[in-house]
Amino acid sequence: MNQAVRVVTTACIAFGLTALAVEPLRSQQRQDTSPPTGATARCRDGTYSFSRHRSGTCSHHGGVATWLNPASANNPPRSGDTTTGSPSATDSVSKMSPRAAGTCGGACGVERWAVKTLSDPDRERVNLRPVNTTIEALIAIQRPVGPSAGRADPVEVTVYQVEARLLWLFTEADNDYHLVLASPRDTTLTLIAEVPDPGCAGACASGFASVYAQVRQKLLDYLNSPQSVARPLVRITGAGFFDYIHGQRGVAPNGIELHPVLAVEFP
Repeated sequence: MNQAVRVVTTACIAFGLTALAVEPLRSQQRQDTSPPTGATARCRDGTYSFSRHRSGTCSHHGGVATWLNPASANNPPRSGDTTTGSPSATDSVSKMSPRAAGTCGGACGVERWAVKTLSDPDRERVNLRPVNTTIEALIAIQRPVGPSAGRADPVEVTVYQVEARLLWLFTEADNDYHLVLASPRDTTLTLIAEVPDPGCAGACASGFASVYAQVRQKLLDYLNSPQSVARPLVRITGAGFFDYIHGQRGVAPNGIELHPVLAVEFP
């Protein structure tokens, strides 16, 4: 059984869902050998660390295979280098050149892609201080006309934090991780949250590539851990976003999503 199949099998067992998978399988995903923006080390299991300190890098990933930044490359890893650092989702969003998003990464998505990856001209208007809310409250928000290419106030300039049951996790055609979140009080009430691929255009130049990479890794680490349970309770932090409604799995009645996801916790 190859590694990709093991990931899928573990996911199905952990969540108790016969169709749950992180797909397409890793062997079918777009091959990109360049490290994600902000990575400082490649771990022995092929994942990346974004630690700003040598001490404790790649703790649960077999240790450091290669240092990526020049300062660390001149210093060999020590036996005690074990943990990874986590960028904060509360950092402010800085302005970005309109041409910056096209300077790295491959083409992945199309519809409102700059808004989905926090690489749009209005990104500096997004307030990254999370607002605590619920699935029920979010799906009750009136959907704006459109949506347009720009951000819809106030939802799309707000970062929300919700506690929910994670029902599904799989990879979309645009390489986003697609999460179906349900209300802990009524699992028939759902909305979508998505985590961009940090190697995609827009995402890699957004300044949040390291955040996306760590959120994706944290999800996979949990799926493959002995602590994983069926339909786990998760705390998701992400930007409000209205998607076009086209029959997506778990779509909210008003099309609201948390996109991109900036943090995930398993309380």
